[in-house]
Amino acid sequence: MSLTDASDPSGFEPELERLFERYVPDMASHWTRASDHDISTLEGIAGGALPRCYQWMLRRLGRGCSDIVYGSLDLSAQAIVQGHARNAFPEQEGMMCFAIDTDTFQPQLRYYDLAHATDGDAPVIVVGPEDDEEVATEYESLREFLGTAVFNAHRIRTSAARVEGVFFSEEGSSAIGELEPFLEGLGFTAPLPTGRYCALYDDGDIALWSSRKPSEDLRSDLLPFQLGGSSEGELRKFLGLLSASTSLRGHHLRWQTTTA
Repeated sequence: MSLTDASDPSGFEPELERLFERYVPDMASHWTRASDHDISTLEGIAGGALPRCYQWMLRRLGRGCSDIVYGSLDLSAQAIVQGHARNAFPEQEGMMCFAIDTDTFQPQLRYYDLAHATDGDAPVIVVGPEDDEEVATEYESLREFLGTAVFNAHRIRTSAARVEGVFFSEEGSSAIGELEPFLEGLGFTAPLPTGRYCALYDDGDIALWSSRKPSEDLRSDLLPFQLGGSSEGELRKFLGLLSASTSLRGHHLRWQTTTA
């Protein structure tokens, strides 16, 4: 499907679109479409039709989203087209740069791994601006790259009380394998389906976010996490129930409370 047609983009990524609209205040005023020229140019750079999720991003966040998430990252189609025209991005075989880090300290680029596109999406690769920088998979999909950032910024970090740490399975089993059935049993739902390296859950009172790079060699019995809720007491009660119901224990806990 070409982006230059006039079809409604909301059907491209309905779950991702609902996540944005649920958590970002007045999201309707933030939707911006890239120009037809930039869309066509990016299709030419990619060598053909772009994966569905990137199509959605160009038609919904085509002029950037730094006011919503990733403040130092420029994802605007215009900036990417101009950068490719200047040959500003180190070439990565089978990939296309789609985000420029404007941070002056250790800026990084994000590439879309088109050579490994599946199910209308592709992995997100992070690399430094120099040719000899290490290339690493940051997210299994652009969907997760966008969705986890919105959930963390607009759900977790806006909570009155937050805690981050690492879950450890004392039985040595998969931490996520123990956590997900526990959450679902309490009525938590996932606002966005994710892969093996991300978890987003919300029950309206407490929200849980977990994300790690697929390139990281992290043991399966360990799971980094962040929780957000209305009070520290509420989150401590949740962690106590988790410990009583599973072999998971929270370690290296760092608490934050926001006073109104």
